[in-house]
Amino acid sequence: MRYIAGENTQSALQVASALQDQGLTSTIDILGEDAVDLAQARRAATDYVQLIDDIARAGVERNISIKLSQLGLRVNQEQTAAELFRVVDAGAARGFFIRLDMEDSSVTDATFEVYRRMVEQYPRVGVVLQARLRRTADDARWLGARQANVRLCKGIYRESAAVAFQRDERIRRAYLETLRVLLTRGAYVGIATHDIHLIERAEEVIAQVGSGPHQVEFQALLGVPMRSTLLRLRDAGYKVRIYLPYGSMWYAYSLRRFEENPKMAWTIAKSLFRPGQLDLSA
Repeated sequence: MRYIAGENTQSALQVASALQDQGLTSTIDILGEDAVDLAQARRAATDYVQLIDDIARAGVERNISIKLSQLGLRVNQEQTAAELFRVVDAGAARGFFIRLDMEDSSVTDATFEVYRRMVEQYPRVGVVLQARLRRTADDARWLGARQANVRLCKGIYRESAAVAFQRDERIRRAYLETLRVLLTRGAYVGIATHDIHLIERAEEVIAQVGSGPHQVEFQALLGVPMRSTLLRLRDAGYKVRIYLPYGSMWYAYSLRRFEENPKMAWTIAKSLFRPGQLDLSA
């Protein structure tokens, strides 16, 4: 699939290596979420420990992303923390950066609680903010004050109007306001969006705040057709990171991409018949 770096670790590492040859970097994610029992959560953690070892041997950037529900967050938060500690310990021994992905608002507080516990022991753990959530301004102030490493995205989960902004322009405004808060307080920000207009506005905020490539990077999902923008950012001195999901659980992931942007429906349909491609076309 266009949006998936294959069904196995070897395929994902090949894509990561190809990106590295283009001056782009990556974060690798094993597809899967919402473990239904602790045995499934333990298997997922074991898979990530093995992935850490595989990445270290492959010589690509040591950066992974994890959904906590995959480690059992909806089953048992304490067990999730224990499984994550196992992954973090393996990563710490090899100098990895580990990003805790953010899911829907029902687990936002729990995700932040696990993040707080991890980052106290291992600073190279980051988290995600979703600009569309009404709470995000407060979360950004807290994370910014701690100079956290934050991926900032719009957010793709369906949320009620009481929880999240609904209009695109309001979400864009919240995104830029959050970015400004994070940068002015010293956070490192992964600007994760495929909205070209928003990227250009974000560059204006970076210039106004006086930040630069040392404090931000730009991030995109594998397969989104925005090569010219990503290469322009790379050539301007910014780190550009591609999110590389892989594994057998590709169908649910692709559906979320479709829900995020229905205009991609035809692209997704075509990609079903073109597995394993590295497509960063403009």
